[in-house]
Amino acid sequence: MKRKFFLLTLVLTVLSITAAACGGVNPNGTNQQITASGSISADRFDISPEVGGLVAEIFVREGQAVQSGEILFSINDELLQAQKRQAQAAVDLAEANITAAQEQLNAAKIQATRAEQGARLLDLQRQQTNPTLWDQAVPTEFNQPNWYYQKEESLTAAQAELDAAWAAYDLETNNLESILSSIASSNFLEIEQTLSEARAHFIVTNQTLEEANRAQDNLTLRDMAQEAYDSALADLETAQRDYDRALTTAAAEEIMEARAKVAVASARVENSQDLVDRYQTRELSLDVEAAQAAVTQAETAVTQAEAGKRQASAALSLLEIQLKKSSITAPADGVVIASSIQPGELVGPGSIVMTIAKLDTVELTVYIPEDVYGRIKLEQNVDVMVDSYPGKVYAGSVVYISDQAEFTPRNVQTVEGRKATVYAVKVQIPNPNHELKPGMPADVNFGEF
Repeated sequence: MKRKFFLLTLVLTVLSITAAACGGVNPNGTNQQITASGSISADRFDISPEVGGLVAEIFVREGQAVQSGEILFSINDELLQAQKRQAQAAVDLAEANITAAQEQLNAAKIQATRAEQGARLLDLQRQQTNPTLWDQAVPTEFNQPNWYYQKEESLTAAQAELDAAWAAYDLETNNLESILSSIASSNFLEIEQTLSEARAHFIVTNQTLEEANRAQDNLTLRDMAQEAYDSALADLETAQRDYDRALTTAAAEEIMEARAKVAVASARVENSQDLVDRYQTRELSLDVEAAQAAVTQAETAVTQAEAGKRQASAALSLLEIQLKKSSITAPADGVVIASSIQPGELVGPGSIVMTIAKLDTVELTVYIPEDVYGRIKLEQNVDVMVDSYPGKVYAGSVVYISDQAEFTPRNVQTVEGRKATVYAVKVQIPNPNHELKPGMPADVNFGEF
């Protein structure tokens, strides 16, 4: 983080005039020098890693000049590198999933096209043997022509009729079962089952007898078939008599009516299904709908695969950012003035471990009394001296003069009290050789006044 660091351990301006002549002119009428003292300061940057970990390597030392973007030190990134490889593998897998999903989508589209072609061909074949809907006769009960409704509307109505037919069939079969269970004879269901089996046996033996009668030169075969037929007929007659005795006339009529309703309901289901099949042609056929559903499912798979890749890529990008942050670089040109880390040391994110100062230009902040405040001007050239280089003068210029007094007592009523009122003045000093360092005591000469 950049912050301008000013060491304000300053002494008040030391004027080369006597205390009684603070106005800048001594009693003899000669001009006096206005000087002040302070400490050198410089723009500095506190270096803090954004990610924590063990310090892997340090590339700079204290006092070394660095350039903006130069790597200062690095954090061990073995774990991040492993996570990056894992994330890259996830991206590769996601790309493979996209390819596979796209291939499945292409195959589904081909199947859909084939289904549409097959449905059209089947419809053409039907038209050769059956009249089209337009050619079919319109029931006299209809006031609209066959083409009045679109095929989709007719199919929807036919499907609704099929659903209603199934509901009616379920109702009638339940009603029949209820009637059968209410018959007084406890063995009625067995008698009815026996009659049903006797009827089936008679049909088979009758057909067998007819086939035997058509056979040539096989009298024995015909005799055996006749014998089987006579036995089946006797069983049928016996079963029929048992059935008739088991029922009252009212019960027989009730069962007959219930079975008739079931038969009608069953026929309604079959005819409704035929009507649905009639409208389910071409693009409305079940094969085409199934193929289109497969296309939609494949498109969803592609979308999910692409979303998976975006998620994997985001994870990879995050790790790349973290890896980049494991190498800490200089935010600006400057000089390393402090470093508190060693290789192998554990550092936390946000902890200040190094400081860089910009020494190409430094500043000196001094304080002047109010009686010379008006004699200092912005951009005024001044001379700066430091104890570290005796006799050497550095050129500077005034870049800031405070407009507010500091260290002012609450009640200033005397001339001497007003002399305690001081103002901050900042002097900027070019420092191309980096001789001036932050914290160095320095004196500034504002010249004669």
